[in-house]
Amino acid sequence: MDARHTSRQRALAALNSPDVIAVTPLGRFQGWDGIQKDLYVNFLQKMLIERDLKPSNVHIEVNGDSAWAVFDWTFTGKLANGQPMNSKGWESHVYRKTADGWRIEHLHYSGQPPAPPQ
Repeated sequence: MDARHTSRQRALAALNSPDVIAVTPLGRFQGWDGIQKDLYVNFLQKMLIERDLKPSNVHIEVNGDSAWAVFDWTFTGKLANGQPMNSKGWESHVYRKTADGWRIEHLHYSGQPPAPPQ
């Protein structure tokens, strides 16, 4: 892992609660260590050689020590075998304010289903 990825992993670890839960089209992941290994390293870093995530329609609400963000996303990338990968979907984050700042407690990613046959 190069310095850029190491720095990004440290930033993600600082933002996520150690007990964060992520629900994705790839499965359910619990705890930052598992999410980092199974989702960020084994999928995003090892299986994709290019990736670009563009959020849109971002909405954020804050209520005391809780907050949530929801947005649409468009993902473009290239798999390790050179095949392009494109997807669209929706994402939500639930945050909790701690003594160390805001931490993500829950992530939920939903991919857009394929268009029905005509």
